[in-house]
Amino acid sequence: MRDTELTLSRRNFCQGIVAGSLAAAFGQVPTASAAEGTVPQQAFASSFLNVPDTYGPTRVTFDRALPKGLRGTLYRNGPARMQRGDTRYNHWFDGDGMVHAFRLDDRGMTHTGRMVETERSRKEEAAGRFLWGGFGTGFDHAQSVTGPDDINVANISVLPAGDDILALWEAGSPYRMHAETLETLGRHVFSAETDGLPFSAHPRVDPTGRIWNFGYLSGSGKLVLYDLNSDGTMHRAKLIDAPNADMVHDFAITDRYLVFVLLPLRFKPDGSTTKGFIDSLKWDADGATHVLVVDKDTLEISNRFELPAFFAFHMGNAWQDGDILQVEIATAPDFHPMMAEIEAATLGKRLPAPQGASQAAEIRLNLRTGVALIDALPTTGIDFPRFDQRFTGHRTEQLFMASQTASKPDAVFGFNAITAFDRRTDQESVFDYGRDTLAEEHIFVPTPGGRQGQGWLVGTSYNWQRCRTTFSVFNASAVADGPIAQAELPYALPLGLHGQFVEA
Repeated sequence: MRDTELTLSRRNFCQGIVAGSLAAAFGQVPTASAAEGTVPQQAFASSFLNVPDTYGPTRVTFDRALPKGLRGTLYRNGPARMQRGDTRYNHWFDGDGMVHAFRLDDRGMTHTGRMVETERSRKEEAAGRFLWGGFGTGFDHAQSVTGPDDINVANISVLPAGDDILALWEAGSPYRMHAETLETLGRHVFSAETDGLPFSAHPRVDPTGRIWNFGYLSGSGKLVLYDLNSDGTMHRAKLIDAPNADMVHDFAITDRYLVFVLLPLRFKPDGSTTKGFIDSLKWDADGATHVLVVDKDTLEISNRFELPAFFAFHMGNAWQDGDILQVEIATAPDFHPMMAEIEAATLGKRLPAPQGASQAAEIRLNLRTGVALIDALPTTGIDFPRFDQRFTGHRTEQLFMASQTASKPDAVFGFNAITAFDRRTDQESVFDYGRDTLAEEHIFVPTPGGRQGQGWLVGTSYNWQRCRTTFSVFNASAVADGPIAQAELPYALPLGLHGQFVEA
């Protein structure tokens, strides 16, 4: 499909002309207001309609000049294909991955997007339907799984490594993509010993350029740890005992330690195919959240802590202050209510009643006494914490997050604002995109040679009434003042997850 055809298709949808086809796609009757445009409960789901295999290259200009030091490429990944033939995914996390490149230069921006051609997607393309279920979708006809990469959709994040971009999933191998063309080059194998083992979608890079990551093996009580060179080649890997590591999405690092927050999610497969992997996870509200601290030199566990049960996907920075190790984290009340909300949003259905707001928090671990505490930070309705990665392992001065404001309709899933939270003063600087726009994760890009937190926030947002994706640039020190430059694409992109910026 050409860009112009895609643009017309999305515009017609937003004007309500194809409201009936939306109802057919998502199995529901549209409300009376659908004739005036997308209804709020379908806002999130609308971004996944008519997604082509490729976008662009599309050239656009900014409404104002880009700052002179901001040149490079924002790479983003996220679920994109939600339907194939007569089979459809029910959950955002299941969609086949698509990597986007937003290239900033002196003349403006060029956007390219391309589906990740995994081994799974090739087989399903040939079959004309999904052959396996996923994280939140099960199929009665699903084929048996012989290894993690059978169901790898490469849809969560990216890792720049050498001359390639690695498309990352949570429970399988990375996929190599050409940094310029986004052509899929195949699975990335770090070593014969780790071939096919899970490689998390949230690797961490320390100030020396060294790359750290992990993989979890549900039901095994094990974590595999990765210590990689700056070009992404293997330095060493190790398997460690980690009870309760049945689903670990993120971790944090300091100059000395790796920190894992192990949630009270228990892997208990029951043979059900109704909900995919979610059916195998049981939330233990009376259980403990375990925190493991691993020594980077030895890759051995140095400390273990326990905290009352809480749920969290994403972590911010971590640092050590004397005997106290401090960890930033975005918490949520419970796992399964959040999954139910994501499923409803993906299907364009009415959201369930909220179970509580997400909350920024700080974990404090006393390495000498073994005491662990968690305190809420004064900012709520947030997720996707980002910071100045040059200062990974050092005290955070500014934390940047996607957030929610009162202007977001209750029926809309996601975020409509960006928050910069000053860790020194506990002051927030918030930009509200408005009721009709969903904000994706925004990424901090430092001013060359600048102090911590001095630079820009770059990211995308989706206007679900106009069906357009916009790329915005903020002064990171004045987020509430709004974008200092914006470029609108002539189409909408599927709402994604995580990315990284590579400076020119």
